Amino acid sequence: MDNRDDILGKIRKCMALANSGSEHEAAAALRQAQKLMELCQFSQTEMLAADVSESKAKSGATARPTSWESHLAGHVAEAFGCKLMFRGGWVESWWVFVGLPPADQVAAYSFEVLLRQALKARREFIAESLKRTKKKTNKTRRADLFSEGWVCTACATVVASTPPEGAAEAVEAYMKFKYAHIGELSTTDRNAGRNLSEKDQDAYHAGRSVGRGAQLHRGVRASKPLMLEG
Repeated sequence: MDNRDDILGKIRKCMALANSGSEHEAAAALRQAQKLMELCQFSQTEMLAADVSESKAKSGATARPTSWESHLAGHVAEAFGCKLMFRGGWVESWWVFVGLPPADQVAAYSFEVLLRQALKARREFIAESLKRTKKKTNKTRRADLFSEGWVCTACATVVASTPPEGAAEAVEAYMKFKYAHIGELSTTDRNAGRNLSEKDQDAYHAGRSVGRGAQLHRGVRASKPLMLEG
């Protein structure tokens, strides 16, 4: 017998035909869809989640992401009506955006675009503004503060889209069906609980200033205008 994903695909096709202008064709398609659902005992949750998909974007971390990168991924996911997961690995890690197509693809692409800009701005800040900071831990901390500030203003370039009706319910059903026991993500925050010095605060505000130059433009990877890099 075909696997469940293949059968779900067949059911979706039958349901599409059920909206056909031909009364006899629509009735036959609906009967076939019902027969397949009964045969394979699909739950209502499975059917609701059938159209949801996943797209991944490479993380800048290998195992445990920084809080500023997590904030960036979370904001992008929320803007496009997606759920967000993090998959760590030995060599590389990924952010996974779960949503109704094309929202998941656009969210992953938008995150990749912004992360590239964030990392570039971070490298330039370290090279230009932290060259006299000798202690490595302080340099990394202040670079993190810069990145946090950058994300804070750069996220304003991500324009929230209006999800189709039922999208939120479909995504919730998908997560419940496929990732019912997913755990909480622990991020790295090197400045948590610290009293920030004047130089620390300067780093944060420098990031906010540079982050205003982040760019996302209209793209062609979706059926309607969405914010993408040119």
